[in-house]
Amino acid sequence: MRQPLAIRLFHFLFLSVIALKLWSGFAISFPLAGFPNLYSARLAHALLTPLLAALLIFRLYLAFPERGWRELLVCRRHELREIGPWLRYYFFLVGKPPQPHKYTVVQRLLFTGIFFTMPFLFVSGVVLLRPPPQLAGLTLLFGSPGAARLIHYLAAVLLAAVIAVHIYLALTGSAVKLKAMFGGTVKHPLTTRKKRL
Repeated sequence: MRQPLAIRLFHFLFLSVIALKLWSGFAISFPLAGFPNLYSARLAHALLTPLLAALLIFRLYLAFPERGWRELLVCRRHELREIGPWLRYYFFLVGKPPQPHKYTVVQRLLFTGIFFTMPFLFVSGVVLLRPPPQLAGLTLLFGSPGAARLIHYLAAVLLAAVIAVHIYLALTGSAVKLKAMFGGTVKHPLTTRKKRL
C-alpha cells in the first residue's frame, strides 16, 4: 500500500489550516489565549483563507488525471444506492463490508460535503469582512450581515463535523492505509504472507 507524498502533504497541511481557522474563528467570537486582540484573530482568519482554497484546488488537480476525481467525489446517482449498505456496516449491523473501492461512498460523500461547503464559507466570510463597494452585492445574497454570520457559523460546524467523521472512519478502517498515510509505503500483511508461502 502506497500513499503519494503529495497526498500526505495535503492531509497534514489541510488539517493544520483547518485547525488554525477554527481556532481563530472561535477567537473572533470568544476571547481565547493565543491572539493578543480581535484584529490579529481576524487577520489570521482572513490570511488562511487563500491558503485553504489553494490546498483544495491542489487536491482536485491531483485527482484529475485519468478522471480520478470520480473516485474522490459522489457525482453519479447510482452511487447513492451504496450508502445504505455502508452505513449498516459502519453501525455494526452487518459484519462484512460491501465491495470496497479506493474510497467508500460514505467517505466520498464526506469529501463532496467539504468541497460544497467551502463556497458558502468563502462568500459569507467576505461579507463579514465588510467588503468594498464593488462587492457590496454579495451581502444581498444573504439578506443581511447577521444572516451571513449564521450561515458562516453553520457551515463551519458542518465542516468540522465532516472532518471529524472522516478521521473516525480513517482510524477505524484499514490500518494499512492509515500507516501508509504516515509512512508513505506499507507492505500489506496478506501480500507478505503469500510471498513467504
